[in-house]
Amino acid sequence: MTIILVADNDWAIGVNGGLLARLPEDMKHFRETTRGGVVLMGRKTWESFPKRPLPDRENCVLTRGGNIEGARVFADIDSMVEYARKAEAAGKNVFVIGGGQVYEQLLPYCDKAIITRVYENFGGDTFFTDIDALPEWQVTAASDVIETNGHKIRFMNYERIGNTK
Repeated sequence: MTIILVADNDWAIGVNGGLLARLPEDMKHFRETTRGGVVLMGRKTWESFPKRPLPDRENCVLTRGGNIEGARVFADIDSMVEYARKAEAAGKNVFVIGGGQVYEQLLPYCDKAIITRVYENFGGDTFFTDIDALPEWQVTAASDVIETNGHKIRFMNYERIGNTK
């Protein structure tokens, strides 16, 4: 599985239940990267999308709230992980797309991370683990710094050294 997210200098990933900032180049990158894959998310992330389900992806939502039209629903993290592993075994790319608690619960099962770094602080209230401080993760690729909507960003690819759960 692959984590995909945007983080600022403090590793904030969200504020007031939404994104840190509008980043058109990151949104394009997200669409192109996840298209055709399976996206795993929590209910609040699902509800934050203006258009649901995300097109050209299999949408999977972790919730105890029952059925959601347009999404495959999982009541617990173990069943979601089991499904994700089967999807990967079938050759599909699986992406964890949020929110904070889902990232935290699924990080141990991920072997890749695609992180858009935004070089400023937004005063966020939801954070991701400082993956740069974890010795089992290494940067495998980094784009040049670009500007989008007045914000400087860089696309970073990480891989875990060693085994995941």
